[in-house]
Amino acid sequence: MTVSTVDGHEPPSSKPGSAPPDAREAALRPFRRPGRGYWLLLAALTAVVALGAVAWAVQIRRGLGVSGFNDHSFWSIDLADVVTFIGVSYGGAVISAVLRLTGASWRAPLSRLAEGTAVVTVLIGGALIFPHLGRPERAWELVTRPNFSSPVFWDFVAISTYTIGSIIFFILPLFPDMAILHRAHREQIGRRARLYAAVSRGWAGTPRQRSVLSGALGLTAIMIIPLAVSVHSVLAWAFSLVSRPWWHESVWAPYFVVAALYSGVALVILVVAGFRRAYHLERFITERHFVRLGFILAAFAAAYLYLTFADILPDAYVGERDTTAVFQLLLVGRFAPYFWTFVVAAGLLPLLLVAIPRTRTVPGMVTAAAFVVPAMWLKRMIMVTGPATYDRITSAFGAYHFTWTYISITLAATAAVPLLLMLLFRLVPLLSIDEIEETEGAQEIVPAPAQRVPPEPVTARGPAQPRPKPAVIKVTGTDAARGVHLTAILTDAHGKPLAGVTVTFSQLTKEFGPKGELVPLGTAITGKSGAAQLTDRPAVTGTQRFVAAYSGSPRAGAASAGINVKVTTAYAPFQVSPPKPFAGIGRALVGVLLSAVMLILLTLIIQVERVRRVCRAGR
Repeated sequence: MTVSTVDGHEPPSSKPGSAPPDAREAALRPFRRPGRGYWLLLAALTAVVALGAVAWAVQIRRGLGVSGFNDHSFWSIDLADVVTFIGVSYGGAVISAVLRLTGASWRAPLSRLAEGTAVVTVLIGGALIFPHLGRPERAWELVTRPNFSSPVFWDFVAISTYTIGSIIFFILPLFPDMAILHRAHREQIGRRARLYAAVSRGWAGTPRQRSVLSGALGLTAIMIIPLAVSVHSVLAWAFSLVSRPWWHESVWAPYFVVAALYSGVALVILVVAGFRRAYHLERFITERHFVRLGFILAAFAAAYLYLTFADILPDAYVGERDTTAVFQLLLVGRFAPYFWTFVVAAGLLPLLLVAIPRTRTVPGMVTAAAFVVPAMWLKRMIMVTGPATYDRITSAFGAYHFTWTYISITLAATAAVPLLLMLLFRLVPLLSIDEIEETEGAQEIVPAPAQRVPPEPVTARGPAQPRPKPAVIKVTGTDAARGVHLTAILTDAHGKPLAGVTVTFSQLTKEFGPKGELVPLGTAITGKSGAAQLTDRPAVTGTQRFVAAYSGSPRAGAASAGINVKVTTAYAPFQVSPPKPFAGIGRALVGVLLSAVMLILLTLIIQVERVRRVCRAGR
């Protein structure tokens, strides 16, 4: 973003041989009187956010149908938004925490921007849960009437705990910075002086105070990492609540965690680049910062591509019907252009831009990040929409149609990120002054070797085969004591039995509409005589229509036939599940997990109190 930062003031010179940069002066630049560009950008972003609020009000009044949701597509862009915005918050917090724990001094100019991005995006992601709900006024029942066996409740707990941890991780380094600005630059901070005095009162930078602050930050950083991992792990497990293909993979928890870190690092690069340009921070945030963030981005890109391959390969190899249908839609069907766009934009291009020395620059890293963020949203969109629109009964896909309401909500959430960051850094220092002033030296950058992308294979199609004549099916049905016995005898057009082929048995029902739909009952393989048999236990009595279908082969074409059977005995469609052997352990585990959450929150609050106490002792 490009914003006029000061009215009538030029930024310090960045030419070689000039005076050392002043971190305090740079941190105070957003506090000066903004120029016209700032106000125009602020107004534009506010208008987009207001449009999103209007769209949500329309959705609340008219229902989720106005946003394109229906019986065939109950999840789509709404859940993709929640996963994306909560995910990108991890990049800033986790990367800052890891670099702090490893003692990487080069992180100092980036830490405030990265941690601020984490706080803003997790708040926006949490807020996006409410438009996702059909009855948002009942969200408070997650607390008053919790379902401890539901991943949704634990996702709420994990997100809430992580949000509190991120806010505390952002606030703790502000103690010394606010003390510095309150004592030496009271005129520049203006009306913020009262807030700065209340927060930092008693901070003198003594060894004891620095030791306590360092310990509190270290412990908070250690806790931030597993909190971030837990949030997206539980979010991945929440997909198992719905019986849809491809949503029950054991690899999804680490898959979601890596995706969150990957897109989060990309967003940090974009935010850092925008504020660097707007407030002329080139002397503090140099090309080496972008290159090192680019190396981290490339590592996550390679990991995510690997996990994508590991996610799809086993199920595609097994070839289970429903999952195969979803993968065909994803890889060669209607969603294929979006999937391969993701592979190129969020996989190959970032790796190439980081690997090639000529593009390992600030524009190159920003370009790579600009590809990753929307491509990762696109990937989550197709991961949600494809399985959500699949009907296991008919083996067909429904459709989700974008409407202006949820497009407006998505754009509003996107605009809220720079809007809240612009407002946040009008209140708190843009740079971590105390850390920058303690930072010494720089580290060398080791270039990564260039990589080649192998060409995609070309598949050739052979000549079209002539269609065989349709097969002949004769179906019989008998109502017996143990259910309805169905027999289908399959022959070719010349009366020769078709052995070793699959016959699908279905029942016609009008429960889903007056025209009736076929509900699959199962499949059977024909024997040497061409006969396939299946026993069904109907749930209702009366005359029922059963159908046997053959999909066709080179020996005979597709065919189907039906028969009416008078059913005299109905069977319960559901059976009571046996007692769960680990139910008692599960109830005890709930208490353990809730106690762990309370202990984490208490520990985080204690860290703030420790710093406040040592400040009071220094007055």
